[in-house]
Amino acid sequence: MNPFKTDPAALSEAERLPVKRSWAVLILAFIEAVCVFTVAAAKIGILVGAAGTVLAGWAVILHRDAIRIPVLLVAMTGAGFNLYLIWKRRRLRNSPAAAWRKRPLTKQERVKTALVFCLAVVTLVLGAAEIYFHRLLHHTIM
Repeated sequence: MNPFKTDPAALSEAERLPVKRSWAVLILAFIEAVCVFTVAAAKIGILVGAAGTVLAGWAVILHRDAIRIPVLLVAMTGAGFNLYLIWKRRRLRNSPAAAWRKRPLTKQERVKTALVFCLAVVTLVLGAAEIYFHRLLHHTIM
């Protein structure tokens, strides 16, 4: 079979046979793709399970009071400081001395301020809940 022959009269009888297209090839390719995906997913599942086991071991180490309490205090202090800065900024913007140079906040500045405010409040609430439930369940100081 010569791929460069373009004249239909020059083709042999075997080369002129019509090509029968079949859905079976497409179905088999689909089944093979599903099989490959299943094998890959199983290997990823093993990897995720092993990583979860390792991280559970690290959670025991990281939950010790020597690590947990300083991290909790730093997070809550940072959240409180962010709330203080937002309050101070608002107070300074609204002071009479700043009235002549005050310009409206852009949408991006308002969104950033709202995001920092929400995250600080969530951090304080979660920190307080962690302290409360840790005392309730483990009977420790903090």
